[in-house]
Amino acid sequence: MTARTTPADASKRRERARTNASSEPGRRPGILVVDDDVGIRENIADLLSTEDYHVVSAADADEAMRVLESERIDLMLTDFQMPGRNGVELIEAARKANHPIPAILMTAYLYVYEQIDDERRKGITLLRKPFDADEILRVVADRLNNGAGPKI
Repeated sequence: MTARTTPADASKRRERARTNASSEPGRRPGILVVDDDVGIRENIADLLSTEDYHVVSAADADEAMRVLESERIDLMLTDFQMPGRNGVELIEAARKANHPIPAILMTAYLYVYEQIDDERRKGITLLRKPFDADEILRVVADRLNNGAGPKI
């Protein structure tokens, strides 16, 4: 059985995400989008920007770490397969650098997530490729609303 989400439900979920991500009135949730594919990165960033999120993007893990040092980020959305460090290594590096933000890992390879041990999975939600705009918006809003978010 699949749950149907109405546009009104989705709108309410996104509004809660904006409210819950920050205790500061008027501050938009900060989302870091990390993907080495410029087209995917820009499309996701543009989509999230239309929902009134503050979006910053990075092409790789090193650039993402610099963003984490300089921006207030509430959620990281990262591709798994990138040159240099992969998405899981980026998430772990962020945690070690005292940036324990929730993360969404995008991958077409389900086995990647299945091979990560339970300790390393904490705080990571899987977003399986291919996905559509509604799915990204739902997962981001859910993750900002309740931290752990759904496993997909």
